[in-house]
Amino acid sequence: MNEFTFHRSALQAIEPLLEQYLKSLTGPVEDYWEDHILSGDLYEIRDGSTPAGCFAIFEGRRLTMFYVTPAYLHEAQEIFKRVLREFHVKKAFVATSDPLFLALCLDFHRKIKGQGYFFAGEQTRSVREPEYTRECVSEIAPEEIDEVNRKTDGFFSFASRETVISGRFNIFRLSENGMDFGYGVSVPLRLIPGYHAIGMVTLPEHRRKGVGRSVLIHMADMARENGCVPISGCAYGNRLSKRTIESSGRCSTVRLLDVTFRRIR
Repeated sequence: MNEFTFHRSALQAIEPLLEQYLKSLTGPVEDYWEDHILSGDLYEIRDGSTPAGCFAIFEGRRLTMFYVTPAYLHEAQEIFKRVLREFHVKKAFVATSDPLFLALCLDFHRKIKGQGYFFAGEQTRSVREPEYTRECVSEIAPEEIDEVNRKTDGFFSFASRETVISGRFNIFRLSENGMDFGYGVSVPLRLIPGYHAIGMVTLPEHRRKGVGRSVLIHMADMARENGCVPISGCAYGNRLSKRTIESSGRCSTVRLLDVTFRRIR
C-alpha cells in the first residue's frame, strides 16, 4: 500500500478534488448535507505530492465526505479505515447518492438509521393546482426577518438581515388580504451552483389549507424560471413535511443516513 498522508486544507486548495467528487454523486443533495461539509474540517489525501482524495470531519467526530480519485479506488477501503482509526471518527452522515462513501460506511458500520429525505427538482407527476395563486407569494424585506422569526418560533433563526441582503437566504411569504399564512426559503447551494434548496413553514393556525404545497410549487417554478434546479429535504421522521413535498409532485430517491461505526482496531 502507498504511504498516504492527510493534510488539513482550505476549501480553495481542494476545489479540483471537490469538483470530481460532486460529479460522482448520482442524485440530489441539499443545504443540510452541504453545511455539514463546509462547517467541518477539510483534509486532502496525498500520495507523496500527488492529490489522491479528500474528506471532511464535522465537530471532530462525524465524517461527512470521503472521496478518492479513480486511480486510488483500489486503496479506498484501507484509506477509509485509517481515517476512522487515526481521527477517532465515531459517526457519519452519508447520502445514498454517494456510492463510494456509502459502500465504505457499510463496510465498517455498527448501526445505521435514517436521517433525512432528499427530493430532486423534477415534478414527476401532475398534481392539482395550488390552493393559492402566485400573486400571494412575495419576498420579505431584510428588516422583516426578526418579525418573521417571531411568528414562526425561530424557524429562520439561521438567517439575519445581512444574509438576506446578501442573497444567502431568500425568504418569501404567502399572504392574502394582508394576512400571512406561511413562509418559504430558497437557499443557493455553495458547492453546486445553480441548485436551490427550497423549504417552507406554515403558521399553525393555517395548516391543512394547502399553504405549504402552494409555497413549494410556486418557489420551485420561480427557481426553474431563473435557470436553477429546485431541491428539497426533510427529516426522516417528519411525515407531514414529506407528504407536503410529495403533494407538490416531487419524489425522493435519496436518503441521508446516520451511520455509527464499530470500533476500528
